[in-house]
Amino acid sequence: MKVLFPAALLTLLGCAQAQTPPAAPASAASAPASHVTHAIETRAARVRSLAEKINRPPEELKQSCRFESDIATAPPPGVVSLSFDDGPEPGATEAILALLDKHQIPASFFLIAAKAQRHPELATLVKSHPLALVGNHSWSHPNFHDIALLKQTHELERSDTALAALEAPKLFRYPYGNSSCESNAELLQLGYRIVGWHVDSCDWAFDRTGSIDAHEARICGVDKANREHFVDHVVTAVKARKGGIVLMHEIHPNTLAKLDALIERLLAEGFKFAPLIDPAFAASLR
Repeated sequence: MKVLFPAALLTLLGCAQAQTPPAAPASAASAPASHVTHAIETRAARVRSLAEKINRPPEELKQSCRFESDIATAPPPGVVSLSFDDGPEPGATEAILALLDKHQIPASFFLIAAKAQRHPELATLVKSHPLALVGNHSWSHPNFHDIALLKQTHELERSDTALAALEAPKLFRYPYGNSSCESNAELLQLGYRIVGWHVDSCDWAFDRTGSIDAHEARICGVDKANREHFVDHVVTAVKARKGGIVLMHEIHPNTLAKLDALIERLLAEGFKFAPLIDPAFAASLR
C-alpha cells in the first residue's frame, strides 16, 4: 500500500528518520545515553504510528491489532490511575514510591524484565509496596512492529517467566504501545490483561526544564500554551478525558522533577486515584 503523508507530517518524518539522530536538548546533556536514545526511538515510533493511523481506514486498523494501547473506552469519571514504564530504575523507583507514600495514592510499574533481573532489589521493593502494582513491559523493550513473530513470542514468554514471582494480577503494556494480533492472542493465553493509556504525558519529549519543541508538541498534541509547562499539559489532557490511565516513565528526569506537583494539581482539581485492578477500570483493559 502506498502511504501518503500530509506536508506537516512529512516534516516530522524527516526529523524522525534522519540518518543522524537529532542532538539531545542541552538540558538533557547529563542524562544517561540510554534515556536520550529512548526519547529518540519513541519520537520515531510515534511519528510512524501517526502516519499509519492517518493513512489506514479505522476498521482496517482495528482488524490489524497494531495499536491495542489506544483506549477508546471512557475512563471512570474523575478517577486517575498513574502508571510508570521502563523501570526499575535506581534512584527513580525509590523516589516515586516515596511520593506514593506521601500522598497515599496507588500506581502501577511496568517493568522491563531484563532490568528487573539486573536490579532484583528494586523489583522486590515495588512488589512489596502496598500502593504499587507490578506489570510486564516485555523482556528487552523492542518495538513489536519491527520484530518477527518468533521474537515477539520470545519477548513475551521470557518476560513472563522472569516476572512470574512479582506479578499479581498479570498486566502487560507494549513498548511504544505497538502490538500485533498474534502477540495479543499469546498474552491472553498467558493470562494477561493488556494495558494502554487514556493520557500520554509525553514526558519523553519534555526536557529537564519542562519544555517541548514544536515538532514533538504536534506528535503529542500538546497545546502551544503548555509547551513549557509539563504539569499543565498533563492536567489539561486528564481534564479533557475526565480522568483515566496516565502513561509516564521512570527514566526521564522531568517526570521525577514534576511528579509531586502533578499529583498535587490533580488532587486540587478534585480527581481521585485508583489502581488498575479497580473494577472501575475493567472496561479500559483488553
